[in-house]
Amino acid sequence: MDDETAVLLAIETLRSNPEYHTAEVLRRKTVGGSAAMAATSEGSAERSAVLLLIGTWESIAVLMDGLKKRDRIFEVTPICHMYRELKAGIEALRAFFGTPKYASNFEALDEAHRAWLERHKKNGKYVGAVCGGLYARFG
Repeated sequence: MDDETAVLLAIETLRSNPEYHTAEVLRRKTVGGSAAMAATSEGSAERSAVLLLIGTWESIAVLMDGLKKRDRIFEVTPICHMYRELKAGIEALRAFFGTPKYASNFEALDEAHRAWLERHKKNGKYVGAVCGGLYARFG
């Protein structure tokens, strides 16, 4: 198994975790999304869920860091969709924690994914679908 395949398997394992699914369902149901979840009190279900979601994507970014080949992962993983959905929560938590670098690996992964989409000349319809979550099996 090559490195890209191993990392893709690890990503799918992280995203298949029942707690991750529960957190993603809560994010989708929460009016105001990740920002509203981040604004809830410490220890609340919403705050815990948004921290789990962001932490999972930060872990995915760390797993992908340094991979020479990432094409298959970029093709099938909803990176830009999830970054868009979690960005406001990340910003709120950066302010709350006083940590401007919070989730910076995830942010860098989103930038790399968008550059990959552009470099591979993916058309606007495809990019809109990918970043809009059309191809996201589940968060």
